[in-house]
Amino acid sequence: MDTSPSANYKGFDIYPLVYTHAAVREWYERRPDRTYNASVVICREGQDPAADVVKVFPMLSRQWDSLGGARRAAVQAGTEIIDGNVPGQSILGL
Repeated sequence: MDTSPSANYKGFDIYPLVYTHAAVREWYERRPDRTYNASVVICREGQDPAADVVKVFPMLSRQWDSLGGARRAAVQAGTEIIDGNVPGQSILGL
């Protein structure tokens, strides 16, 4: 994970986590091009992202075909979580 946040929003640092999507396939099935999954780490501004009081929010709803697209989507999701616009995900306790 990067040591500097990708974005700061309303007193929180946002760190996107992007990793390759490992699709489960049978050996004879056609392999899709590489896709990426993403999660977002949110912590108080200036706090160490490796500390115990950070929250990781997985974005399980879709995959992206580029690293940049996945990073931008993770930052956008982070701002929506901070604003309280994502049902079931909250930054309370940070």
